[in-house]
Amino acid sequence: MTEDRHELEKKLRAKAEEAIRKLLTTLPDKSELTMSDMEALIGKMGHEMMQDTMQAVAQTEQVEATEVMCEACGCRMQKRGKRKKQVVTRRGEIELERPYYVCPECGQGIFPPR
Repeated sequence: MTEDRHELEKKLRAKAEEAIRKLLTTLPDKSELTMSDMEALIGKMGHEMMQDTMQAVAQTEQVEATEVMCEACGCRMQKRGKRKKQVVTRRGEIELERPYYVCPECGQGIFPPR
């Protein structure tokens, strides 16, 4: 397993532990807890964990392009740092920080596809 994946595992474990602590602190008293309450609380926790996990894995596993060419004019594009971008997945929307490139000739800017 690579160093990045070890770091990802640590992040995901920490997020899971945080989600569990949050769930346990929001659980109502046993005498007031219904099956519907459990389902709603655990469903919310599961959705949040899924989003956090998707975002962490996508961010860690992205590969940066070595060379990006402008589709409009064919010129080699220049990297202009990283920018945040909302990405819609099958499971919802996540935010990724991705490299942003700009063409020095025509000014076109893109987030290259992964």
